[in-house]
Amino acid sequence: MRIARCVRLAVVLGLLATSAACGGGSDSGSGGKVELTLLSHYSDGPSKDGLDKMIAEWNKDNPKIQVKAQVVKFDDLLTTMTVRQTGGRGADIVSAYGLWGGQLMKANVVAKVPDDIATKIKAEYSPAALGAVTTGDTLLGYPTELNTYVLFYNKSILAAAGIAKPPTTWAELADAAKKTVKRDAKGNIQVEGLSLIQDGDNKSVHPFLSLLDSAGGKFLGPDGTPQFDNDQGKAALKFEGDLAAAKASNTSISPTKQFRSGGVAMAIQAGWWIGSLKTQMKDKYASDVGVTAIPGPTPGSKGSLAYGFFMGVNQRSKHADEAWKFLTWLNEHKAEGSNVTETGKWLADQGLIPPRTADQAEYKKTLSDPNLAPIYDAATYAMAEPNQPGAYEAKTALHNAIMTVLADGKNPDDALAQAAKAVKPQ
Repeated sequence: MRIARCVRLAVVLGLLATSAACGGGSDSGSGGKVELTLLSHYSDGPSKDGLDKMIAEWNKDNPKIQVKAQVVKFDDLLTTMTVRQTGGRGADIVSAYGLWGGQLMKANVVAKVPDDIATKIKAEYSPAALGAVTTGDTLLGYPTELNTYVLFYNKSILAAAGIAKPPTTWAELADAAKKTVKRDAKGNIQVEGLSLIQDGDNKSVHPFLSLLDSAGGKFLGPDGTPQFDNDQGKAALKFEGDLAAAKASNTSISPTKQFRSGGVAMAIQAGWWIGSLKTQMKDKYASDVGVTAIPGPTPGSKGSLAYGFFMGVNQRSKHADEAWKFLTWLNEHKAEGSNVTETGKWLADQGLIPPRTADQAEYKKTLSDPNLAPIYDAATYAMAEPNQPGAYEAKTALHNAIMTVLADGKNPDDALAQAAKAVKPQ
């Protein structure tokens, strides 16, 4: 799922921290039936259809515990969570972005995972999935989406430029970007060589961190101190800045809108994009879309960023036991006629990596789409996105610095030094 625009996290979660209202689902007053609410960003397409199907299955078999989905666009998820929480209408179950985890925990929004459930989760889910939804030693809930970053490329565009195989080093990546960019008579870009942004909030950070990881660098230390203002960080941002200066990359072009129509040759994006491209490009997906690891500066080096979502229980829910009962079923029951869980199938069908280790192993045996293999493989080496308190603010500071390089031509070393000074560990 794409990471899109949202309001300033500190302001939003400041409101959460000061709220004393109660929240949660309701009792019907008839036969003791409980109605749980589940707030998520699964608002359309296969993500909504799949979750709705599972909720309907649960409701049919559990008349005493009914679940009602509440959906908003991801852009509005944190704001909606905040407004409803402060107004005493917080959902019993929340689906949240792992990056918010530290602040949600600090603001006492998410409840502690019961010990027996936490033990099972830690034993049955992959290290990458657990890392994305754990703050310090505290597990925030059931891992759901797990995304890694890879290099998407248009096979037809690369072939037309005389490039027989995808790039495996930064030098090859830069060369391919410069060979595939096309401009009209006025110099306007018709085909971007390499996109270094994603849609929405802090749009430059995830591609940069993937390149930083490929160079052996880190974003933040365990205590929240900046780790990117060093040789690895400077090399990664100089690489990006050189491409922008050569006009092979342009931050005004949206890869999610232009790639599908041949307006972008290559893009550093998350694995969820697979599902969207299949829907949008139809038959052209198989012929035109390739996926490979994000190359590093030297032969054999590669990098990625892993981020995740989780479903947890609201600390103010009046029906926490029922909420955990539903979540356990949602994440553990098997799909009909399958060895994988239905949630794992739902995620895999969207191009996402199932977070449960057994589901991952089962799907890796039978991947019918070769583009999924690099996405799954990246989970074994990707940098996990930090989620301690202050991580969001650090991400914003880094994004602002990167954009001064890509859009304004600022010196990369100066930009990273400026970003590092703006990071305030909490």
